Amino acid sequence: MRTTVFLGFAALVIVPAVHAQRVQGGAQVVFGDYREISGDLHWRGSGPGAWGSIQFHKFTLEGRLASVKYVPVAGGSATAGFKATQLDGFARYYLANHIFAELGVTNRKADPEFDAQSMAAVRIGARGSYDLGPGASIALRGNYLAGAKFSGGGTAPFAFDIGLAVAVGATSGRFRVTGDYDFQTAKRKTVTDAPLQQTLARIGVAFGF
Repeated sequence: MRTTVFLGFAALVIVPAVHAQRVQGGAQVVFGDYREISGDLHWRGSGPGAWGSIQFHKFTLEGRLASVKYVPVAGGSATAGFKATQLDGFARYYLANHIFAELGVTNRKADPEFDAQSMAAVRIGARGSYDLGPGASIALRGNYLAGAKFSGGGTAPFAFDIGLAVAVGATSGRFRVTGDYDFQTAKRKTVTDAPLQQTLARIGVAFGF
């Protein structure tokens, strides 16, 4: 599923890129915190990330990729580390007053499989973006994660993702320093409650034209 989502999103981005009003992209360092069932199953890690976006008038496509190598937190019951590769895709449309309607996907793959839960879901939500001053902006996002699927099975009728993003740089938008914070949780149920959550903090640079 991850490959299919990536190829589909790449096609949407690459084909019309030459007609875009604005194209942006950047590299990031990602810091992650991941937990399952309770605080006892707890991992932390870091790794590289990247993102890109294309704007067409009121319509924007955005994709983000993060690869985090998680290791068990001392004192917890987790015994083995794993690598999590997460792909997020967003399509948003400007409504009014700095508010965007947003649809997308999230897909996280754990390797080795079943050392932690892989997860995929559809994003449904909204995003608000505000200028703090010349060259500085802040954005807030909230997404309901519909139809969440897990490698170990189960369902999550209640799952959501919230995010905060800040950027500071040239007023032209050609260079920016970026910072993002994302919190994702799913009240997963199998035969018992098996919730999971992840936070990702991203720091990077971005270029645009």
